[in-house]
Amino acid sequence: MTRNKLLAAASFAFVAGASVPFAVAQIAAPETVETAPLPTDAFAIGGLEEGERGLPASLWSNADPRTLDFLLSHVPARPATPSLGKAMRRTLLSAGEKPVGADASLGGKKLLALAQAGFIDEARTIASLATSGRNDLVVAEADATLSLLTGDAESACRRGAGLSGGRDAIFWVRLRAFCYARAGELDAFDLTMNLLRERGALSSTDEALFFAAAAGKPPKDAPPIETALQYAALKASGLEMSLNDLAGAQGGVIAAVARDGDASNALRLDATMRAVSMGVLEPARLESLINGFQFEVADLGGALDIAAARPDDPVVDALLYQSVAAMTAPEFIRDKAQRISIALARADSFHRAYALAHLYADEIAALEGVIVSPQEASSFALAAMATGDSVGAGRWLAAMIGANESVAALPEALGIEFIDRVNLLSMLDPQTAARIARGAGVSLLASDTAVPPAARGHEDPAIRARILEAAFDAVAGEKLGQAGLAALAASSGSTEFGGEVEAVVIEEGLDAAGMPELARRHRFERALEASFSSAPAAQAATQREEDGFTPRLKPAKDQ
Repeated sequence: MTRNKLLAAASFAFVAGASVPFAVAQIAAPETVETAPLPTDAFAIGGLEEGERGLPASLWSNADPRTLDFLLSHVPARPATPSLGKAMRRTLLSAGEKPVGADASLGGKKLLALAQAGFIDEARTIASLATSGRNDLVVAEADATLSLLTGDAESACRRGAGLSGGRDAIFWVRLRAFCYARAGELDAFDLTMNLLRERGALSSTDEALFFAAAAGKPPKDAPPIETALQYAALKASGLEMSLNDLAGAQGGVIAAVARDGDASNALRLDATMRAVSMGVLEPARLESLINGFQFEVADLGGALDIAAARPDDPVVDALLYQSVAAMTAPEFIRDKAQRISIALARADSFHRAYALAHLYADEIAALEGVIVSPQEASSFALAAMATGDSVGAGRWLAAMIGANESVAALPEALGIEFIDRVNLLSMLDPQTAARIARGAGVSLLASDTAVPPAARGHEDPAIRARILEAAFDAVAGEKLGQAGLAALAASSGSTEFGGEVEAVVIEEGLDAAGMPELARRHRFERALEASFSSAPAAQAATQREEDGFTPRLKPAKDQ
């Protein structure tokens, strides 16, 4: 990690046991068997899959528990990009020795951060194996949050009722209000709601949802939800969620909806796409969900017409995917390529584009050597970049201009699109991007001008300063876990595209934590996300080509 970049950011910020073997007399001694106590705290227990890359066991060495407590309180409850979700997973699910002086509450903060972000199964596994701190208030809050997210409100209410102390903390008072509401204990419910009002801790969303849960009927105006408790209250009221309800929800709520069998197909599909784009769920979960949908044969045959009529319906994304998967005969390969391009062009947001790119990754890879149009090659190149396939992206970019032509041969709009695509690729693979640019007769943006879009910035300057201080400390002391947490905490602000300091801390923090590839991915993902917020949705995303198709280009296998 370079101190110069952080110094520049700082300037900007302030301006803006083994068992004993034994033997028995006259009996041959058995081979020595060494044993060790099972890990008992939330830091010692890892949650990564076998073979998944993690951070070393020393990741928390020399870190100050108070600094980690602050950072854990500010990590994103909704990872802004897939790379940040992966960084959070790698940092908080790598097994290691807990920080010296850390108490059970710090392990509880780790569990709570995982639960709120959407790593539900992983957090439950760690919580079930950890034997220390079961009576700690923060551990209890994490446990109750996991119960709410998995549809077990009764367990969450029992957890709150069984507390021996700390019942006046706001989380537990809110939980009591909800539990009284769902149990029909209206007198106790009214008293608790009044207590929340007196403490200024009753949001309009909480009030509407808690009263709806008490009445057992949906609220007149569905408020936007954010937390696990609000999600549980919404379900208790009987209100069916809509796609708009997920816009500001925490990652844990989104992941919970993705696994909710009672939710509509459209809602589950949208939630799964969002969770995949946050790095919380693997793309295989999206494919599995879509393959479970049942469509009429006639609908599969008319998928293109349905897609043209319903551009915003995520269920139609599933219909298109199944229709593409059914095109197995070689004579359909040209139509298949066109249909995949149409499916990708339906994406009107970063989360949808990222999810669809992963959904069609294998199908796109199988199209190598197939004749495609420049527009189709462009869409395949962007999808390949989204999945991290920079070599494949280079092939498709080369296919946009052909083997012996320059970018000048393309229509103006496509030429600009080509240049934008090559500059995006340079964030992932500068060498491949430079080779493609030379062949097309264009110049890449200079490295000092190809600045990644700023991250979301914290509005409170005190928070920004403390995160920056923690990042400096992590660099000086080679504290990998703290560096990762500092990068994550810097990413969870609320100001859109306003945090130049945060952008530096994120990139350099990930690099110092031993995750430089995620730093590069973050640059690309923020640029891709910015393209959706700054450019109008593509027109004719689901239109057929009326005048037929003229074969011109194909990606060369040796490029």
